[in-house]
Amino acid sequence: MQIATICFRDIDSGDEAAAVVRVEGGIAALALSLKQAGDIEVFFGKQELDQLIEALQKARGVLPGA
Repeated sequence: MQIATICFRDIDSGDEAAAVVRVEGGIAALALSLKQAGDIEVFFGKQELDQLIEALQKARGVLPGA
């Protein structure tokens, strides 16, 4: 089941990018795609998903204007 697709411009390369989050059979998947540079998709369980969410929340907290 696809959860979210987030389209944006990669700040580093300026390329069109997308992040896709989905769940398949009890496993979470995260795909990152750059239009000019290809795709990567990784699969992980609940523990790793929790760690990723925590890391992203920490990153958000240290960004200017957070």
